[in-house]
Amino acid sequence: MNALYRFFKSVKLAVTLILVIALLSLLSTFIPQSQEPAFYLHRYSAPLARLIVALGFHHFFKSLLFLVPCVLFFVNLGVCAIDRLVGRWRRKARPRYGPDLIHIGLLVLVAGALLSTWGRWEKTFYLGKGDPERLPLGYTLKLLDYRYEQYPDGRPKDWVSTVQVERQGKAVISSYPIEVNRPLRLPPLKVYQASFSRQDTAVLRDPQGELAEIHDGQYFEWREAILFFAGIESGKAVFERWEGRSRTAVYDLSPFQPIGEYIIVQLSSRELTGLKAVQDPGFIPVVAALVLVAAGLALTFLQKRGDQQI
Repeated sequence: MNALYRFFKSVKLAVTLILVIALLSLLSTFIPQSQEPAFYLHRYSAPLARLIVALGFHHFFKSLLFLVPCVLFFVNLGVCAIDRLVGRWRRKARPRYGPDLIHIGLLVLVAGALLSTWGRWEKTFYLGKGDPERLPLGYTLKLLDYRYEQYPDGRPKDWVSTVQVERQGKAVISSYPIEVNRPLRLPPLKVYQASFSRQDTAVLRDPQGELAEIHDGQYFEWREAILFFAGIESGKAVFERWEGRSRTAVYDLSPFQPIGEYIIVQLSSRELTGLKAVQDPGFIPVVAALVLVAAGLALTFLQKRGDQQI
């Protein structure tokens, strides 16, 4: 038991764990995150792709590679803090609360990081005027208006999405302008202005006379090939024909021209705003931890300065 206690209060262990966490986190930045296993098989060699998936590097901050060192570091900090308090109490030494606050702050910081890792939820969605989006906790957000502002030289100045919020059928917020640095707060959610986009739509008529819509980025199969709708350029619909991994043809088509077994009836475009909803249970603990660490550093500095003046 004593050997285990000495192991966890070791400064060498703390330094080693910090280096391991930093190195693995750095390596994870070179691996695209949150993709399907097939993505890595396509991008890397088969042995390397299988290793990435097996080790959990494709979801690094939820993998054992990240969680185990973090938990060990948390235990290490806790043991060091307790050992320091007990040792000082036995020696009846002069109180030194600065380092204690730093240790507590680091413990809260690690706990907050783990909460964010496992409890964070986010979703990016695109809305046109009048479109609704369901969010957790019974919220429904509806886009009332969208404005994109530019500087005289054409550089982006601001994106403003004016939204309405309902909860369980009752209006919570009648109108709120979401801007880049002015998110909408729906505790415990925050909704940020993330981007903007354009949605191109082609209305197609099948041989039976039924109408269907296809949006840019979508496709349909025809004669053992895929017809991919790339969007609208210069008033014409652009379709790409793909056979396997090869693009075999590109079609620029106007309304009433055929594509596959369909006839193009109508083309339209509309501006979309990109919003991101985020729920992060670790945010408050992380902020509290930073405050504790800052207070501990300041108190340590003041106490040492006081010692020098004695």
